Amino acid sequence: MPHLRLSRGRRNAALLLSTTLVASMTTLSTNPAWADPEKAGPANPIFLTGPNEGAPNEIAASYLRAHPADYGVRAMDLSDLAVASSYTDRHNGVTHVNLAQRYKNLEVFDATATVNIARDGSVIFVGDTLLSGLSDNKASGDASLDAVDAVHAAADALDLADPENPRVMSRSGGAAQRTVVSGSGISDQPIPAKLGWQQTDDGLRLAWQLVIDDSSDTHLWNATIDAETGKLLNADDWTTHEDVKEVASNLDRSAPDRSTTLNSAAFGSRNPVQDGSSYQVFAGPAESPNDGPRTLVTNPADGTASPHGWHDTNGASGAEHTTTQGNNVHAYQDQDNNNAADSGSSPDGGANLTFNFPLNLDEHAQNYRDAASANLFYWNNVIHDVTYQYGFDEVSGNFQANNYGRGGNGGDYVRAEAADGGGTNNANFSTPAVDGGTPRMQMYLWPGTQFGSPNQVVVDGVGSFDASWSRFSPAPSVAGLPGHRFVYAGTGCTTAAYPGTLPASAWVSVVDGGTTACTYLQRAQVAQSVGAKAVVIAHNASGSAPVLTGSMTTAPVTIPAVAVTQADGNAIRAAIIAGDVTGSVRKHPNHPGIRDGDFDAGVIIHEYTHGISNRLTGGPTVNCLTGNEQMGEGWSDFVALTMLLDPKFDTADGQRGMGPYVLFQDDRHGGGIRPRPYSRNMEIQPFTYDSIKTGGWLNGTSLAAPHGIGHGWASVLWDMTWNLIDRHGFNPNVYDPWNTGGNNLALQLVIDGLKMQGCAPGFVTARNAIIASDAALTGGENACIIWGSFARRGVGYSAVQGTTARDDNSEAFDTHPSCRGDFIGRAAQPALNTVIAGDAAPMKFKLETNRGLNILASGSPYSRLVDCDTLKTVNPDGSITPRPTPVAARNPGGSHMSVNANGQYNYPWKTDEAWAGTCREFVLTLDNGFQHRAYFKFTN
Repeated sequence: MPHLRLSRGRRNAALLLSTTLVASMTTLSTNPAWADPEKAGPANPIFLTGPNEGAPNEIAASYLRAHPADYGVRAMDLSDLAVASSYTDRHNGVTHVNLAQRYKNLEVFDATATVNIARDGSVIFVGDTLLSGLSDNKASGDASLDAVDAVHAAADALDLADPENPRVMSRSGGAAQRTVVSGSGISDQPIPAKLGWQQTDDGLRLAWQLVIDDSSDTHLWNATIDAETGKLLNADDWTTHEDVKEVASNLDRSAPDRSTTLNSAAFGSRNPVQDGSSYQVFAGPAESPNDGPRTLVTNPADGTASPHGWHDTNGASGAEHTTTQGNNVHAYQDQDNNNAADSGSSPDGGANLTFNFPLNLDEHAQNYRDAASANLFYWNNVIHDVTYQYGFDEVSGNFQANNYGRGGNGGDYVRAEAADGGGTNNANFSTPAVDGGTPRMQMYLWPGTQFGSPNQVVVDGVGSFDASWSRFSPAPSVAGLPGHRFVYAGTGCTTAAYPGTLPASAWVSVVDGGTTACTYLQRAQVAQSVGAKAVVIAHNASGSAPVLTGSMTTAPVTIPAVAVTQADGNAIRAAIIAGDVTGSVRKHPNHPGIRDGDFDAGVIIHEYTHGISNRLTGGPTVNCLTGNEQMGEGWSDFVALTMLLDPKFDTADGQRGMGPYVLFQDDRHGGGIRPRPYSRNMEIQPFTYDSIKTGGWLNGTSLAAPHGIGHGWASVLWDMTWNLIDRHGFNPNVYDPWNTGGNNLALQLVIDGLKMQGCAPGFVTARNAIIASDAALTGGENACIIWGSFARRGVGYSAVQGTTARDDNSEAFDTHPSCRGDFIGRAAQPALNTVIAGDAAPMKFKLETNRGLNILASGSPYSRLVDCDTLKTVNPDGSITPRPTPVAARNPGGSHMSVNANGQYNYPWKTDEAWAGTCREFVLTLDNGFQHRAYFKFTN
């Protein structure tokens, strides 16, 4: 079977649709090759309907109204559908129609359907969270509270500060009473509010839905407040963070061996903008300093995605900005965590747009801030330009200040905050729900606390003292400040605190700590003003020395500032009082240096992709990746790994870590920040679908939601990517079209799948959307490869998703019936074939013609242990992960697979004596994904 395409078939009777469609419209079977098992039929048509005439929005609504039972609702539930968004993709002609359910002229929050329409009007796929029984639901409540009242209630429920004089900035008419309230000291952005219906256990409640960009923390709250009682009914945080506990558990103790090998793979636009810009960065596909030194990249902007270059905002010739700011992103430092650019923190490339700043990775990250911001700017623009090629464009809600008249809403460039002061060992991305709302990326420093204190104060003749670090100043250098005099200045809050006579030679200030008398920043500013070369702040309480923080709204401090513990401060002061003291403030010789996440492209791409998955799922007017089974972290890891894929470092069955650089690991093969590294080898990455269940991970532990569960989804997509590469080859340039390599195709299918899947997807829904995307893009050419990839990890044809909770799914390892065949002379599944353990078992199958012997997929054939009664792949002890892994088939003696002139193949399978009394499934996969399968029981 050299090439597989899924066949079409018609339903037994045509369905009568709305008169908005042509009367002769016929409907094909609703049982596509990606449908649930109970709906799938033998015909396996590709689309849900045949061609239809009419506008896509009308086709979408009419199709739903003609098939309410297929989506678990009644016709009356679909009587009022509003188009939330609708746009058409350039590369495949698919129109994605996102419909919102309404009741009494008001939106029912989180009740949506995404209907995907082909060029010819065919309905391809529907993803939905429609609510049944609207008229039966006890809808209650009235708008006793206005939008300002709701802001007060939300602030109280979310434990925010009291709103300061909230005022209505705008209000529109209509049932929803759309209102914009001032930020009121609790939100960095004005607060939009609208009325609608919130689903609760007691029925629908009239509610205000608000979006609050938390001024006090890294949260973007979507809060729903009961419009009558002020009770918080629901709250979603639209800021996606890394899992700090999970990251901490994976910190490695070994510092990297920095390679000097240059990355020579082709990576870049085929249509660059010749604006003369250049950037000294860790350029793609290099992930981080682990992959080699920086390279100078010239004119990297893509002429389609960024037609006027990366520094334009007005759509006319010439750059509006010579700093790290432009149409797609503004990259700057936010070390004081006020969600605004620090003074002078957007590096300036000058009129020639030359962004080449010093970098010495042996030093702490605070000493190469401009290089970090330039790298962050480069990578945000690269992600924008690359994903534009795959359909994350203006109409689908991408991030641009100016949309250049190409649809969608502008004004939503990414605010990329380097070395953000909101935390450490983390990163996050906040995505407003509405296209035009400005997202924020926050990248953090990684202090390497596993190596001890980053700095050291050396007092000659006394000893060495561990010291912390400062956000507002440069860091002590490796060389330090040897031979400097030490001067004690009390609180150090004013120049009067210093002795009247200061050393003529270079000296270091030592001052008391605490923030009652003045801030740490003020002490450093005063010390600098009187001529100190560094300032050491002695903590005023027991415990660890603090990390020094302060406002960055004024010109930054230019001398190093560190803190020591109270006890060490007492010892240093005593030495100074006893007589002249010299010493040094230096980077600790045992510390590899504080690292900056802005140099890990994998982390940057990961965070940016949260914005992509949020904008594409359910359309650009909602954020609806909800439920414990949601896979946002998985899409983010997948896009990062696939964009950076480099066969010089990466292999299908080797180990690939996520974020190894920030964890101080040596290379891409480190364990990374996930529960297990990625690999097609299931002994390295053992995830299967039931691993998401509570207690379903290794040793009876539970994968964290969403990060651990998301890493399981990425594991499946990583396998799929390599399987597509095996089929279609690898293209080192991700800027190229989807049909130029298996990796390019994988990116396209996943991004298309995000658009098709609808709100609140689980693994099965998202799988179906990817297969539907392939049907729309290639006619289903890769359906069996995709099915096989999912089936091997338990998201097979018979897998059941249940809800988007984590404990009601059921895994299955079977492929789609259209992708499966039997063996000649062997009983077809589900029958068991009996074989003596240790004997050779000839496995014969027939193709249409003799295709030679190079026809098997990588890793094929294999066998896997199954239960003899249920034929399921389970563990005898009841544990879930790891499941019995696929075991590569062996041949007896020197024999190999053979084929005769008629295309009959024989694979001689050598079984194992140890298998006596057990059962196994034998799976032989062809290079097009088609599988031959059979069950065996082994006897003595």
